[in-house]
Amino acid sequence: MKKFGQSFLQLLFSRLEFLRNPKASKFLLQSIPLWIASCIVGCIAVLYAQILHFGEEVFLLFYKNNRAWVFILAPVFFFLSFISVRYFAKYSNASGIPQVMAALVLPKKKSKIINELLSIRIIIVKIISSFFMSLGGGVVGREGPTIQIAASILHVTNRILPKSWPKISDKLMIITGGAAGLAAAFNTPLGGIVFAIEELTKNHLKYLRTTVFSSVIIAGFTAQSLLGPYLVFGFPQVDSDGFHFFMILLLVTFLCGIFGAYFGKIAFAVNRFKKKLKPKQQFALGFVLVMLFATIVFYTNKDSVGAGNLLLDRLLFESDKTVEWYTVPARLFNGIISFTNGGAGGIFAPALSFGGSIGALFGEFFTLQPKQTNMLVMIGMVAFLTAFTRSPFTCAILVLEMTDRHSVIFYLLVAAWGSNLIATLIDSKSFYEKTSEVIVKELNPNNPQNNSNSI
Repeated sequence: MKKFGQSFLQLLFSRLEFLRNPKASKFLLQSIPLWIASCIVGCIAVLYAQILHFGEEVFLLFYKNNRAWVFILAPVFFFLSFISVRYFAKYSNASGIPQVMAALVLPKKKSKIINELLSIRIIIVKIISSFFMSLGGGVVGREGPTIQIAASILHVTNRILPKSWPKISDKLMIITGGAAGLAAAFNTPLGGIVFAIEELTKNHLKYLRTTVFSSVIIAGFTAQSLLGPYLVFGFPQVDSDGFHFFMILLLVTFLCGIFGAYFGKIAFAVNRFKKKLKPKQQFALGFVLVMLFATIVFYTNKDSVGAGNLLLDRLLFESDKTVEWYTVPARLFNGIISFTNGGAGGIFAPALSFGGSIGALFGEFFTLQPKQTNMLVMIGMVAFLTAFTRSPFTCAILVLEMTDRHSVIFYLLVAAWGSNLIATLIDSKSFYEKTSEVIVKELNPNNPQNNSNSI
């Protein structure tokens, strides 16, 4: 036993020998704060998901009891969501992805300005405001907000470290936080990595490998340890055989590409129009729009509210794959109102549900088999989200990981590629790109935007 103990210690010391290497020691010191922050990201992502799920359940409980409740819940909680952002953290509004993109473009010397986009205050207000939106039945998700929250956590971690502590580049920490946030929100580590590369930066990829991979793995593992090895949308049965079906698939891709692109254009136009109004005019317009939202919800059904996860679960896994004709326009209209309300809330999950609903409608129209309808739902999810974000690889990988349907990866990539092409023809820039440019001009008006994303 004594010899075993001595051998173990010798082995341990030999393994720790690398710490005598200055580069190895620096790497370890840089990584420790990153790993701790990534664990925090995973925990907060899980807590945030539970909070918004609870808010949506509360709204549906009241709505099921009496639909007229929507005329009270929607105006009150949409207003509270708007007020919490307006008076406590201006840049915690909407998704949060444009804010992260803007933080990467702003020069390092503008660190005080970057703190307006990524901070503890942003995290708190983001969670509270989006919780209010869920209580009001808002068509918003948590994935984009989780990206801003995660980027804030890693940015703040880097900022509070002592000056003597070897640090990772702040921009690299922000990119890593964004990747970790998406991985923890969707439980899709590959999606998080591809998102960091495709959406947040296109340069200096060699510097991203270690930090992004380690942070994504730790944040995702933490979330998975708390919730188990779940898939967001489980294991849907799919069937993609036949030329006739492939033509329908292309049709769904085409329409989702158009709807997704125009959804982004309209949302951006509404936000730009609202900024030109005086505060009282903004409030009056917001009240009119939220009452329209409540009226639509009152005369339709529960499929027109919420992030859309419940709708997609039904379409992919239950025998009832029918979608009322008004579901798609109702969700799209309510999504515009919710997303431009001025409060916090993302569009990833709603975009997936928009596309999934369109796919289900075509499955019903062509009287397809359930497995083929499932396939169209997934194609619609990828196509609509791609048209809105212009991140085709990220969107295809996200849906692939969420459903574990590797056998149809080719079709998902076709949908992503086709939708991205159509959306780019309609508008050369995505909602995120245009919004991030506006934020940069607001915060740093004297300098031209730097698109290098240098780390």
